[in-house]
Amino acid sequence: MAFGEPKAFNVTAISALNNASRFECWQLEAEAVPARGAINFDLGNFANGLVSIIPAFTTSGTIGNAVTKQYSLIMSGLVHIKTPDSGLPPDQSEMWIQGGKYGWLIAADLKDEAAYGHVTEFPSAADTVIAQFPFVGNKVPGHEVLYAGPCRMEEMIGL
Repeated sequence: MAFGEPKAFNVTAISALNNASRFECWQLEAEAVPARGAINFDLGNFANGLVSIIPAFTTSGTIGNAVTKQYSLIMSGLVHIKTPDSGLPPDQSEMWIQGGKYGWLIAADLKDEAAYGHVTEFPSAADTVIAQFPFVGNKVPGHEVLYAGPCRMEEMIGL
């Protein structure tokens, strides 16, 4: 593998600890496999994927939870997520995701694991488009928690 190519797949997860949602930076147990001029990562098994189109300036303001454990790929727009009851400092309890290259997120804070969930807003002037890929059996892929809080931008793919 040449210098600068991804060695691991890191992704921010909304997980649960002490019955509250919180952000964690996860490194997936997915080996980087070069093939056909690309670096490929096996991201697991999915069921019933869907695409959601959220109107511009959508704000619920209420605390919610993931309905199923899933990947969410923000393809366009802007997402603002807060975990107000995480017990973490403010800079580790809030994140902004611009649709595109680094728009990956794992949502894994089901209500039975995190009674104190997260707040999601879509403040973009344009619609936000999110592709969602639920994990088969609500089983998240193998991973290591690198640290509490969202992954830093430069670590998102694991250079």
